[in-house]
Amino acid sequence: MPKVNRSDQPPGSGNAKADQKYQQQVDKMDQKQEQERQKLQQKQDQEHAKAAQKQETAAQKQQMEQRHQQQTQQMEQRHTQEQQKTDRQAPQPKAQPPQEGESRH
Repeated sequence: MPKVNRSDQPPGSGNAKADQKYQQQVDKMDQKQEQERQKLQQKQDQEHAKAAQKQETAAQKQQMEQRHQQQTQQMEQRHTQEQQKTDRQAPQPKAQPPQEGESRH
């Protein structure tokens, strides 16, 4: 199962404390998601091994593969939603005051 790639990180907000807190949240979420991926992969590998021992029919194996695909897709969707939620919580860059000579229309 490939790791879901995150979009580029937003630029720093200019608030070092907020940026650090956000990065810690991202790192914690990434670590949790990686553990979930590994756990699901391990579970699915065990099911494959059991199926091989039982000499399941092609139909049973196909059913298992479809279930695994569905589980993986659901997990990836959940991870994407978590990432989007975290991205929305990213500290926003401070607005820059207009430079001298710039008009303020």
